[in-house]
Amino acid sequence: MSLSFAGCAANAASKGEKRREDARTCESFGAQYGTPAYTDCMLDQQRRRDTKKLESLEETRMLSQLAKDGQIMAERARLQRCARDPDRRECGRR
Repeated sequence: MSLSFAGCAANAASKGEKRREDARTCESFGAQYGTPAYTDCMLDQQRRRDTKKLESLEETRMLSQLAKDGQIMAERARLQRCARDPDRRECGRR
């Protein structure tokens, strides 16, 4: 139980740090806290982070699919080689 709580606390601290970083970024752009420009900037920062995370997840998904497709192709090639020459070492009983 304490391990999951520690993970939640670390996640909350990370979110707080990201929020502070976003606030510093927006302030460096000249947006003052409480103004519509500041709110828009903070939303843009969150949108940027969300987009980056989605792109990373999509890239991971595509790489996983490529790896899976490669395994399928390698197995098909092995089966074709074994059909031509069943005495190959790779064709032994599994």
